[in-house]
Amino acid sequence: MKKTVLLFAVALIATACVPKGFGRTVDFEEPSIKDDFCGVYINFQYCKCAFHNEFCDAIGKSKREANSYVQAEFKKWRQTQLDTFAAECASAGGIFDEDRCRYCKEGYVADNDHCVEPEDLADADSEVTAQLPDAIYNADCTVKQDVYDAEWMKYSDIDDAIPFEDRSYEAQQALVAYETMTDKMLEGFALERDVEIEKQMIDELETYRTALVQNLKTNLLKSFWRLAWVTYATIDSTKSLKGSYEKIIEGAGALEQIGAGLKIVRSGVPSSSALAIDTSSVSGKVKSGGLSVALDAVESLGDPVAVATTVFQEAASQSLPSADITDEEVAILKNQQETKGVIDEILAESRAANAVREARMTELETEIADLQRQVDEWEGEEKDRTRNSLEESCKELMKQKSEER
Repeated sequence: MKKTVLLFAVALIATACVPKGFGRTVDFEEPSIKDDFCGVYINFQYCKCAFHNEFCDAIGKSKREANSYVQAEFKKWRQTQLDTFAAECASAGGIFDEDRCRYCKEGYVADNDHCVEPEDLADADSEVTAQLPDAIYNADCTVKQDVYDAEWMKYSDIDDAIPFEDRSYEAQQALVAYETMTDKMLEGFALERDVEIEKQMIDELETYRTALVQNLKTNLLKSFWRLAWVTYATIDSTKSLKGSYEKIIEGAGALEQIGAGLKIVRSGVPSSSALAIDTSSVSGKVKSGGLSVALDAVESLGDPVAVATTVFQEAASQSLPSADITDEEVAILKNQQETKGVIDEILAESRAANAVREARMTELETEIADLQRQVDEWEGEEKDRTRNSLEESCKELMKQKSEER
């Protein structure tokens, strides 16, 4: 009689220890290193060496080394098996607990680490959802993938106007790559602009030489004044174009009429040229204002070829001098610039400068593409971090509500 009472008491205690709503439990079946792993997921020779001191020469390891290797590989493989078990448990509506899966009884559903009645879960879900952003969550606190893919950045630290040092590590790395990429985009913009200006200067110089050789005074002066105007504009705006074309201007400036005309041209060049790039609107803006601010600023710079063309349009629209030039002065210019090879020298320097620019532009394309890959990787990590943060916040809130009930 005493034995029966004792067994009944033990049964009552055991029943009292089972939380409300829990039903059956399925334990993780521990795999055997010899039966389930060796020869199936690892070369059998490693196991033969580790456990029987056979085939050790074939694998180049001692018995001890082979055993350490096999044990380490088995540990990693076992963890993948346990992870699979946990995932299958969760997908089947169970609750994974260390190395077992606990299922709720009929009429109950899993809610974090508890089994609750469906109506309680529905109430908790509605309370939690009301405190969470928009309609981004599913009922189980996972994010709705299509909504998240479209809106994830607004929840992240990447394009939020918060101090750089307060952003996540992933967001900081993405923004550093963005800023470097933006600087290279600015460099590429300036190079593409200068390449186009150089091309148009070459064309104008060829026109000038033809007029000089053929003694076409009107055409000669038009080309000369345009070359002078653009040269003065580029001297003020960019060091990249400074140099070669000044040789023609300086030599011709010794002639009285042309020298006087150059003073007029020089005074007519505006202090703020169309060539000027306002980098202050871009540089440093990525970290402080976010990506979109900087990219908008780069976009606002416009088309570099169009900027270069605008400079020549400005030159053509100027009231340039119409100084007379004598046959003797034309002869002097021809001797200085054509006969002595100055024009050929300038053209060679100009084309060489463009070759250097174009080579650098090719390098920049590769560098920007590499930075874009870095950006994509860091964005991916930030996207994952943000998802985990959102889902953990939801689960934590759900857990708090569950504990309050």
